[in-house]
Amino acid sequence: MATAPFWINRAAYLGSLSGPANASEQSAGGREGVMTNGLLETEALGVERMSEHVRDWADLVERAAEPNGFLEPGFALPAARHFPARSRPLFVLVWKRMGVAGARRLVALFPIVAPGFSLGAATARGWLHKQAALATPLLDRDCAEEAAAAILDWCASARSGAGAALIPKTPMSGPVFAAFTRAARATGRDWRVLDRHERAALLSGGDPEEVWTRMSSRKALSEMRRRRRRLEEAGELKRVVYSTPAEIPRATEDFLALEASGWKAQRGALLGHPSLATFVRSATRLLAREGKIRIHSLELAGKPIAMGVVIESGSRSYFWKIAYDESLRAQAPGVQLVYAITETQTEREDVALTDSCAIAGHYMIERCWPDRLVVCDLMVQSKTHGATQFAEAHAKEVWRRRLRMAAKTLYHRLLSRKGR
Repeated sequence: MATAPFWINRAAYLGSLSGPANASEQSAGGREGVMTNGLLETEALGVERMSEHVRDWADLVERAAEPNGFLEPGFALPAARHFPARSRPLFVLVWKRMGVAGARRLVALFPIVAPGFSLGAATARGWLHKQAALATPLLDRDCAEEAAAAILDWCASARSGAGAALIPKTPMSGPVFAAFTRAARATGRDWRVLDRHERAALLSGGDPEEVWTRMSSRKALSEMRRRRRRLEEAGELKRVVYSTPAEIPRATEDFLALEASGWKAQRGALLGHPSLATFVRSATRLLAREGKIRIHSLELAGKPIAMGVVIESGSRSYFWKIAYDESLRAQAPGVQLVYAITETQTEREDVALTDSCAIAGHYMIERCWPDRLVVCDLMVQSKTHGATQFAEAHAKEVWRRRLRMAAKTLYHRLLSRKGR
């Protein structure tokens, strides 16, 4: 028989965070709803409170076992503030007391989406929105497994009755995946991998031509260069990389305008959604202050014809967005830009890997970048004695994904019939 509540709603879940649910959830330093375990303190805060901890957050980014550009404070805070209120996350924070009275250090940060209506066992889901390609939590490299266990303990002890914690879109070969699975084994918890897939990536240090032709051919490279010469016949063609706080706002506006000039104007260009455009302007500005964004631009006679936004975090780069002038499609300006980015990124000594952030099987980038990043959704049992709840939560999640896929397939079939 399942031990989870028959139903749970978001309001009840949020209300449960205002005070302790059991003896281990004691107030710490006068703060209510803080769960303590040895030297660790775990709490969940709304976005309104997170501005108080930006310095601690930024410090954790520098110590993180694995970077995540989409959890840089300059990116995640604007997203949480400008997206609809119903999709705003709770930030689960794990602090470690440092010996000096009152001193503590942030050792984990994991934004979650509070469960909505749920029949049976609920799942605490990592926050993954449409503008992010990863939901990997930030864990201090010096105590990653300990911090992962604290997050699981918090999910288990909250009054939500969550039977599982779901970490969407996290690299399987990374230290965060290893920390959570080790913590699960050490405490007798089960775990499962969902939606394992590969996406294109670019390792640094290679020769651009060799990298480019590993998945295509010399003939394809020659054809791309021929098209580049055609572009050069129309005017001066140059590559520009914008990165300073003074340059990024203007480059961002150029990118938004270029994206809105193409097919995305009908299917979700950022400028068509005021909240998204505000988020992008705010995020790029804040990231520029920290030196964590580059906007690559391919410009013909002084006008951008292709632009790409690359987020920086630790030793990784994230190829977040691309836009190009579709009137020049015959000369493949988007591919020309990707080759220019390939040249830049392979030469950088401060970057180990550039993540394409693309969907699996992307028709263009997988023919350009030969390396692969294996990404999955990791589901971990939250309660040490909750095997039944976890099995129920896992089964529900599998069925939910199957139903979503079936609905998506049906939608595309109806759409194709309509277009005949």
